[in-house]
Amino acid sequence: MNEKMTGLYVLAAFRVLTGWIMLWPFFDKMFGLGFQTPHGGGWIDCVSPSSYVVYVADGVFKDFYTSLAGNFVIDVVLMAALLVLGVTLTLGVTSKLTTFGMCAFLLVMYSLHMPPSDNPVVDYHILLVLGILATYFLGGYDKLSLHPRWREARIVKKFPILE
Repeated sequence: MNEKMTGLYVLAAFRVLTGWIMLWPFFDKMFGLGFQTPHGGGWIDCVSPSSYVVYVADGVFKDFYTSLAGNFVIDVVLMAALLVLGVTLTLGVTSKLTTFGMCAFLLVMYSLHMPPSDNPVVDYHILLVLGILATYFLGGYDKLSLHPRWREARIVKKFPILE
């Protein structure tokens, strides 16, 4: 296998693992699996998945995010984003929308702690944005995914934004 092909597989692995980074909090927040979300504290137990923001928000937008915590609409948007982005990254479908959505999601998460506490400018959210962009632009959706077949679907051909 040549270096370019190896790079594509590394980007594909990055994409799949980033998908898991999104799926895991969905399941933890949904069912209160005892990691970031305590047992009995899941959405299924009628605990708001966005309520954690009160504890983690810091910096310039703290008051804004704290005011949104616990809102049902925010809960639905958060959980839908975690699930949809996790699934689409893992499967490698809707690469354009997933890349845009993931970058937007990560920038919102970055803004929860702005400025970052461990570095005045950059934290891992920015690195993940760059990694997702590299994955999209360098072909990381073409390996270990359904993307090649997805592109051939009739609906994708009709609506190229779904590619």
